[in-house]
Amino acid sequence: MAGVGLSQRSQWRCGANRLAGDDTAAPGDNAGRRHPRSPRRGRGAAVSPAVNPLAELIEAELEPLVGHWMEQVQARLVPDARIGPELRDHIPEVLRDLSSCLRRGAVPETIPMAREHGRQRHRIGFSLKALVSEYNLLSDLILDRVEARGLAVTFSEMRIFSRFFSTAIAEGVAEHHARGEALVVKLAESEERLRLVVAGLDAGSFGLDLATGQGEADARFREVLGLPEGVAFSLEQTVRACHPEDRARLLLAIEEASLGRNQGFFRVEHRLLPSLTGAARWVESRGQVTFGPDGKPARLLGTVVDVSVRKRAASEREKLLDEVEAAHNRLLSLFENAPAFLALLQGPEHVYSVVNTPYQQHVGAGRRLVGLPVAQALPELVPQGFVELLDGVYRTGTPYIGREALVRFDRTGQGEMEEAYVDYVYQPLRNAQGQVEGIVVFGLENTEQVRARQRVEVLSQKVRASETQLLQVTDAIPVLVSLVTADERYGFANKAYEDWFGQSREQLLGRSLREVIGEAAYAVMGPYVRRGLAGESFSFEQHGVPYRFGGTRDVRVTYNPYRNADGKADGFVALLQDITAQRQMEDALKRQTEFEQHLIGIVSHDLRNPLGAILLGATAMARREDLDERSRKSVTRIQNAAERASRMVKDLLDFTQARLGGGIRIERRSADLHELARGVVDEVEAAWPTRELRVLRSGEGRGQWDPDRLSQVVQNLVTNALKYSPEDTPIQVETLGAEDAVTLSVHNHGTPISSERLDSLFQPLQRGTAEVDRAGRSVGLGLYIVRSIVEAHGGHIVVRSTAEEGTTFTVRLARLPAPDAGD
Repeated sequence: MAGVGLSQRSQWRCGANRLAGDDTAAPGDNAGRRHPRSPRRGRGAAVSPAVNPLAELIEAELEPLVGHWMEQVQARLVPDARIGPELRDHIPEVLRDLSSCLRRGAVPETIPMAREHGRQRHRIGFSLKALVSEYNLLSDLILDRVEARGLAVTFSEMRIFSRFFSTAIAEGVAEHHARGEALVVKLAESEERLRLVVAGLDAGSFGLDLATGQGEADARFREVLGLPEGVAFSLEQTVRACHPEDRARLLLAIEEASLGRNQGFFRVEHRLLPSLTGAARWVESRGQVTFGPDGKPARLLGTVVDVSVRKRAASEREKLLDEVEAAHNRLLSLFENAPAFLALLQGPEHVYSVVNTPYQQHVGAGRRLVGLPVAQALPELVPQGFVELLDGVYRTGTPYIGREALVRFDRTGQGEMEEAYVDYVYQPLRNAQGQVEGIVVFGLENTEQVRARQRVEVLSQKVRASETQLLQVTDAIPVLVSLVTADERYGFANKAYEDWFGQSREQLLGRSLREVIGEAAYAVMGPYVRRGLAGESFSFEQHGVPYRFGGTRDVRVTYNPYRNADGKADGFVALLQDITAQRQMEDALKRQTEFEQHLIGIVSHDLRNPLGAILLGATAMARREDLDERSRKSVTRIQNAAERASRMVKDLLDFTQARLGGGIRIERRSADLHELARGVVDEVEAAWPTRELRVLRSGEGRGQWDPDRLSQVVQNLVTNALKYSPEDTPIQVETLGAEDAVTLSVHNHGTPISSERLDSLFQPLQRGTAEVDRAGRSVGLGLYIVRSIVEAHGGHIVVRSTAEEGTTFTVRLARLPAPDAGD
């Protein structure tokens, strides 16, 4: 079939209009023949679905066509129409249906996409005129592109094109109209329902012509505004009925609705002028401004409802809400600032919903809690059994109370567990139906109190142990121990006290001192008691204290003040020792010692003259030349025995003087200890020719001493060293002069003096060894006399004895006597 070239769009459109009602071929067909008819399918004739330039053009230019069409529709038809998907709607599908019809050569009886498009246009507010016009714009745009491309289009295609748009417009218009009629029906139904609703709401309705300012109002409206029947209704009357302070708001709301804001709707609550009773009423006015064809405000339709009761209720509600809010704020403040820790847990997983600051600090200031389950927020609580306790409270609804529970927290998140002790309550939180929906956690951390109590308990145990030990110790000693309080009552007494007074400790405690010891004893001890209560520390002996078994006793008493926490005297501790037997023994020993010492003195003094006569006679007989050898030996033995006896008598006299005469008397004069020692050693060497004696001296040796007594010291120490040392060992005598004193030391080797004997070495009748004196003339007074002579000079003597170093006696003498020393 030959194509037809159209140079003008008007020719095409006229042809298209004609063909819309004619199935014959166009007169300008190149073949000059009619097209063979195809079987009728729909309203178009079937053509070969071969290559169709017009269909190809539509398919190729679909998106540009749609875009250009949307611009034209928005610019020429509906300037305020929505853009985007709402404007585009089903047009691409309509063009695809057109292309399909061109290829098939037939137009169906109905085009679903066109009906859907008509439905959508009605929904978004397109008029029928706009609906038809947008299809005409679409066909014009297609024809523009056909003309621009110079496409050859057949009459058959012209017919299909025309019929498609005719059918599409008819379908869209029919759907739009059907929707409009349905809307009218619905509007009528809605108006009826609205009327019923208004009546049910006790609302008054009105309608007002904005051009004339006049309108109509129902009875309820007139009743609310106070308009009498028969009086014409106008906007001016409504404004006059409004409270002066609210008129501006009412007029502003109507003005904004008239300007099309909020789609012409308005709503405002305002007061009416006070009634005769003086009470202003509140009403709610609402309505909508409708617009005429010219777009100007035409009518004002609305309702008015008396809301005075609601406003009063709202006012009361606001007050109540304010009070609730204040109470809520107080509760929150209490919750936040409470010294206890608080938390709210929700659901079976115990999710934190609220925690206060003490709780946050309790578990760790930097840890996230709110919104997390306890097991996730504080995983260290799981193995400690606290989550299991929460599960039990949630499941049973029974509160749980924990006291001084030990809990460990990883407060820093570093795995370092910190211990805390808490008192806490898990209280179930129930909803309106009584079901458990959460748990309130309330508690106090009392770590310091618990640890303080634990320390107190430990201290109490120690105190009890100490008291037990004290009782055991004080009960074991044979001394009366008691504590007397400031009011002279017993606060403590030991076993010896019980035995002394014949009363148990329980009977003694709390009783007065005067009552226990009796008036006679208190008369003697009272002054001392008052001194003890005054805080004085002292000891005394009291003889002739009355005893409960009769007679009197001698006691030694020590008072030490007992002080309270402030350091003030609050009683005294008394130590009382029965020294009756001790004093008796001491007196007896003293009498015996004095007797022995007097006896020794008397005997020694009385033996001096006979021994002197014997020694003088033996000496005279030894000088005789006519004695035979046997007689001479006998005389020599008599002479030696007399000399030994004289020395023993001399020692006994010195001992007696030291013990009974107030010490050995000395006569100080200038002397040289170096020379004294040298002289004594020379004398001893003559008596001990087989022994080696070494003499060392250094420094100045002079001082104020009794030379005879010091010679006696040197001789005694050197003689002892010779007696108690091996024959083949030397004896060393050293004198050393220092700045203000001179030292004498005598050293020998041999068996050391035992530590037991060192303590009593300088006591009378004591010797440094258990061996028998080989010379047979020591009675154990030598070292006692040596120490007495040294102490009479104001000096002192010490001894050091070991197996490695030997034995050394050291005497230190001051060169001059002390200022207060007497000779």
